[in-house]
Amino acid sequence: MHTLEQLNAFIMVYEQGSYSAAAKLLGKSRTTVRELVITYEDTVGYSLFVIDGRKAVPSDKAHQLYFHAKVVEKQNRDLHCYSQALFEQEVHTINIVHDVIVPLILMCNIEQKIKSTYSHLTINWLHRTRQEALIMLQDGEADLAIMPDRGMLFPEAEMTWVTLGSLHLKCYAGKNSPLLMSKKSHHHDTEVTIHHLQNETQYITENFFSMNIGFAKVSPKMQIVSNNDLLCELLKYNGWAAMPEEYMRNHLKSGDLVEVNIKEMSNSRLISLNIYFMVGKDTQDLFKDTINDIVETAKSSLQ
Repeated sequence: MHTLEQLNAFIMVYEQGSYSAAAKLLGKSRTTVRELVITYEDTVGYSLFVIDGRKAVPSDKAHQLYFHAKVVEKQNRDLHCYSQALFEQEVHTINIVHDVIVPLILMCNIEQKIKSTYSHLTINWLHRTRQEALIMLQDGEADLAIMPDRGMLFPEAEMTWVTLGSLHLKCYAGKNSPLLMSKKSHHHDTEVTIHHLQNETQYITENFFSMNIGFAKVSPKMQIVSNNDLLCELLKYNGWAAMPEEYMRNHLKSGDLVEVNIKEMSNSRLISLNIYFMVGKDTQDLFKDTINDIVETAKSSLQ
């Protein structure tokens, strides 16, 4: 019968492509990792890797085995997180980390909903990037994270999530933008195209840039802005940005910013908004209620 330590060694060698790299990440010697894999090979009855120079090349059977081994490894970590979460403590403060693109009205509605049940609760709203948010969840510095989805089956860290709804990404620019001026100066059916966008400066939020969302990166003239108020202010004078429609509504009312209709995009692009939390967090009544409140509020706020 295999052990979890053997599985972890097999998975790490498979993912890293060498015993040395796997040993470094596992904090073990190369010899120890090699012995764990050899013992696992003896257990299953066939070879898992072929040594090619410094590389450990997975066999066909290793390719087939990897997914199942990964599931077992993940379930083991989930069990650990779940067992830790069962140790309840009285909660007076919760920290919610969020991306800058989360609509302000959604966060305000969430706080009002939570406070209607737990009036004593102190709620801290902390703006962070996705990477920072996940680390804070793992370290216990944050309880919940509201972040856009990066389009992958699993998050980068061991946690779970619930989808809140979709944000509608559209393009925006200042009312005097060259994008709009060129359109007005030509025939009435002239449309702004992706090519036009590529000739202008694109402002992009820090999280969108770091998440590597392909359709959000268009122009080679790209500038990262971590503060949305600054981004919207810069748009009044230069460039354009792909931003959630739900976030930009109030900025459009002043008339300083306008939506730019793109020929190649007949509709807005959708990006999911999720709430992330550590496995077992929702076993505690307060957090279970809070997560449910957030999900319920998002359903009515994100149309």
